[in-house]
Amino acid sequence: MLRRVGGLVARAARRARKQATRRLKGFGEVSRQARRAQKDLYFWARQNPGGQLMLETAAWMRAPNDRLQRRRAAAAYFSSKHEGGLDPSGGFEVVSFDRMPEFAPVLASCRQLFDAKRVESRPEGFESWPADRQAKFLSRKQSFFRYLLTDQDLRRHPELVEFALGDRTLGAATRYLGMVPYLSHVDLVYSLPRPGGNIDSQLFHLDPEGLRQVKFFIQIFDVGEPQGPFSFIPADTTARVLHDVAVWRKQRGVAPSRRYSDEEVAAVGGSRALVTVQGPAGTAIAIDTSRCLHLGSRVQPGTFRLMLYLQYCTTREQTNAFDVERFSGEEMRRLAVCHSIEPGRARFDAYHVAR
Repeated sequence: MLRRVGGLVARAARRARKQATRRLKGFGEVSRQARRAQKDLYFWARQNPGGQLMLETAAWMRAPNDRLQRRRAAAAYFSSKHEGGLDPSGGFEVVSFDRMPEFAPVLASCRQLFDAKRVESRPEGFESWPADRQAKFLSRKQSFFRYLLTDQDLRRHPELVEFALGDRTLGAATRYLGMVPYLSHVDLVYSLPRPGGNIDSQLFHLDPEGLRQVKFFIQIFDVGEPQGPFSFIPADTTARVLHDVAVWRKQRGVAPSRRYSDEEVAAVGGSRALVTVQGPAGTAIAIDTSRCLHLGSRVQPGTFRLMLYLQYCTTREQTNAFDVERFSGEEMRRLAVCHSIEPGRARFDAYHVAR
């Protein structure tokens, strides 16, 4: 009798667990759909003048004193520095750092770090994995794109952050953005070959952070077509392409998506404006990836691409934790990094490839 009762209890418990699991999956799907809808609304607002004004006003209201301080510091900087920078309408600038003396130690450090941290394109034992597990790995961005550095690496190599806070980098971002931005991310990005069709950032897209931002992608080794060069469409043309692709999709009953295929972009004439960044080590692009459609990392077998990556945002985003004390006596540089040690700030270290 006790055994029978025990069996009934066990079966009831299994049924309850299954029902709870189904409910949790349902809640998870609802949550994912809500997040997707929120992102879709945000991207829509960012592409419309009224939405841009709303988002900019919201950013001011969240931290009015901080915003004002950053604009005043930028104005003081402009009065003493008159160099050029990103084209305001196109949202980009092609830069060559290879002949700048301050870049030489940065290049050497990046190559040294790469030698120590380079990872193979496939995890150990990949070939023996079941087909479904292999397919799941290859469907992820990590299968072809890796962040290599940690906050500790940046503290051991302060020349990388010093370079990111220089006139030619932070200064250019400040001039374009009209305020001292938040330096969010300093890293080495390592791109590898991936079999099959293009996915994720290998397709045309806009980045989600803020109304505007500036990213530097600086080549650490020579890049040609085999290395999957960074490619983009200037911001003024991107605005037209986004509108025309939306119309093109609607006419054909294609579902909306924040990724755009080569065929879609070509169908509305966007590929005629495509800019591809190739050249020797030190060649770089400074670009507003919130306004310019872009893609990259289409690396061919037998090679790779390594870039020094710097990100400057007008909103608080995921960030490295920088050595703020090091820049306590320099207002502009301090403003660029002081947010990074605020309590509760999301950290990039959590996404490090070696975690």
